[in-house]
Amino acid sequence: MNKKISIGIAIGLMALAAAATFIITYNYSMKVFNQTVKSVAEKEGLYTQLSELDKYIRDNYIGNIDDEILMDKLMEGYVNGLGDEYAAYLSAEEYAELSKLDEGVTEGLGFTWDKEASGYIHIISVQPGSSADDAGLEADDIITAVNNTDVIAYENGYDEASSLLNCAEGTKVKLHIKRKGEDGLTEFFSVDVVSRKSEIISVTGRLIDTVGYVRITAFNNKTPEQFGNTVNDLIGHGAEALIFDVRGNGGGTVESLQGVLDHILGTCDVVTAYYSDSEEVIVKTTEAEQIKMPMVVIVNGGTASSAELFAFALRDEAGAEIVGTNSYGKGVMQYTHQLSNGSAVRITVASLRTSGSGDYNGVGISPDYEVTLPAELDFTKLNEEEQLSQDTQLIKSVEVAQTLISK
Repeated sequence: MNKKISIGIAIGLMALAAAATFIITYNYSMKVFNQTVKSVAEKEGLYTQLSELDKYIRDNYIGNIDDEILMDKLMEGYVNGLGDEYAAYLSAEEYAELSKLDEGVTEGLGFTWDKEASGYIHIISVQPGSSADDAGLEADDIITAVNNTDVIAYENGYDEASSLLNCAEGTKVKLHIKRKGEDGLTEFFSVDVVSRKSEIISVTGRLIDTVGYVRITAFNNKTPEQFGNTVNDLIGHGAEALIFDVRGNGGGTVESLQGVLDHILGTCDVVTAYYSDSEEVIVKTTEAEQIKMPMVVIVNGGTASSAELFAFALRDEAGAEIVGTNSYGKGVMQYTHQLSNGSAVRITVASLRTSGSGDYNGVGISPDYEVTLPAELDFTKLNEEEQLSQDTQLIKSVEVAQTLISK
């Protein structure tokens, strides 16, 4: 570490000399020169403090120092010190996983889980089209044994058993399942699930009378194609209005947002990014024609980032009505930069606006129809019949869409 710090100081001093030469040669102002000197001096001071701290700890600390962990924590601390609530330092493993999510693929058995009260593994959700889905697993199934060993019988119990579920592609895992049926009877069975790569299904849809209902859970690289296929299918089956549900959608990539909007909006500049020293249109739809039919967007406090821009864009460019509760209000953009060792840093680089949004960071999008859900209702766990009797936000959206159809 000391060697790296010494090199850093040397580079800093070389930069100072180069800056001085450049400034003098081209007659730059003394103000610019002083700012450069100050910046390099501050960096040299930072390196000196780190070197002093490192030497003291290595000379006196009685424990073992893992340099790899130390560097990760140092990088993490630097990013945390920015005061940017969306900034993060990602290890190489975390960055690789994030990249998969952005691509719209996942690797694994195809379900999420947590610890059940008695110590067994509770399946929270099953990814459609995954190996777990193919094996017939369902949300709220309980895994009692993994690879023929009872979960609680493992030396470290739940932690050890659940770690076997994070496995490489091609790994087969035998799961023993306990399921409570609708008749109240408990069923026990076992399945073999093979870890594999699966496409994340982020768009689903169905017809509600003559209204097409489209649920979008994320914006990743697979979303535009899924969205286009879903919307075209609904229109082909007689949809006269469209409802887009982006509740709980935390956003995703700008490229995905553009791909989605290209399916429904005509040619227009949609989203502008405002950097520290410039501005740029980053979402520009290119289709010659726009879908001309009534549209409604459902939002809530979990609607953020690209999902908010989606709602603003449809309100601005297609006259969509907004139903639900105020969205999150994340009107800034982050850029994730991969470092030489495979890790990455994510920082905020710009604020975002549509033609009609203004600066909505910390404000969100305000619905045209303020509708709350009944207390404790989880709309994501309702079946289609329950949605139309309990999901007050969807019920209102259908009402608004049907009213717009009749006009």
